[in-house]
Amino acid sequence: MKLVKYQELLHFPNFQYHALFTSWYVHKRQDIMAVSAPIIEVPQNETLTSLMTTFCSASSSPKLMQDTIHGLTEEIMSVAKSHDGSLTQSATTMIPILRGALPMFVAAQRCLPATSCILSRCSKAKGTQNVVVEWLGRRPFPTDPDDGKILILDTIIATGDTVVKLCEELWEMGGQQSISVVVLCCYAAPEALKRVAECPVVEYVVVGKKAEKCDEKGYLVPYTNGDIGDKIYGIRDTETKTRKPMIAEGEDVQSVLSGVETLLVENGGFWELSEDGMGIQREMQFPGFKQAWVSYASQSHSGSQIVRLSTAIILNGRMCVDLNIFPVKLPFEMLTNECFQVYNNVSIRWTTHHPKGLTNLDVTMARLCDSFV
Repeated sequence: MKLVKYQELLHFPNFQYHALFTSWYVHKRQDIMAVSAPIIEVPQNETLTSLMTTFCSASSSPKLMQDTIHGLTEEIMSVAKSHDGSLTQSATTMIPILRGALPMFVAAQRCLPATSCILSRCSKAKGTQNVVVEWLGRRPFPTDPDDGKILILDTIIATGDTVVKLCEELWEMGGQQSISVVVLCCYAAPEALKRVAECPVVEYVVVGKKAEKCDEKGYLVPYTNGDIGDKIYGIRDTETKTRKPMIAEGEDVQSVLSGVETLLVENGGFWELSEDGMGIQREMQFPGFKQAWVSYASQSHSGSQIVRLSTAIILNGRMCVDLNIFPVKLPFEMLTNECFQVYNNVSIRWTTHHPKGLTNLDVTMARLCDSFV
């Protein structure tokens, strides 16, 4: 089909206008998206490896996470400036995607001579492509005199849905004109990066580290062991019901996640995640004090780093857990049980302290408790 210029569409009768405009718009998009923007990965070295290890660790404190993202951003900005000299010669407008990219903005701002900031919050339900973009203040268009090349900052690009949606909004706001957008990201899936690079507004993409893949649930592999925003700022009160399990390093993440999910109340189980996501806990009520009686004893093999726990939990008059005869030897301080009794009410919490987080052993012990109640 012959393409016509936009101005020519104005001369066609109304009944032809929509069909011709749609055809022109689709062809225009396809022509622009045919060429993908370059994807630049930061050269891998000891510094970057150390930063990514901390970035993905379940035990990193909020302060350590912020410092780590600052370090990753500095590495990313160094590569971006080497690739694009205009970043150090003219103004830039940064759009950090909240919440996780705020530390990226703090670090990136120090690397550039003149920057402004526009805040954007993007939300999406896991397993869907429905992204909602909120502009918290002014929008990138119409531009201000101090605005320059747009830099989108995001810590994680798993599926690419969020950044692609944001780029589409920028394309529409700019009147489908030629605008320049740079995407800077700490950690991303290869397929998601390709999607972002095909957006018509994107000039190039710089990523700190490419993941192996994005799994079927929308998480990057190797796993980050928690939402980055949550790891930086903590879990908001409104998110308590949707808090995520924090899996210990070295564990089979999918195995532990599936095991924990089957135990949770929302899935028909009896357990809840602890506030920090590091443990699972439940409460039980019995007819009286005697049935709910809980006792402990513990001993260790002297002169050995291997401890055979002899914790005994007696529930409803029956032995529930006796690790003195449980056929597993555990590394020192690995598994921790917290159990509290108030008359006929018993609260139990399982977690692993080293490495910190949930393990398959916590799942096993929780199921064992369930089987004796």
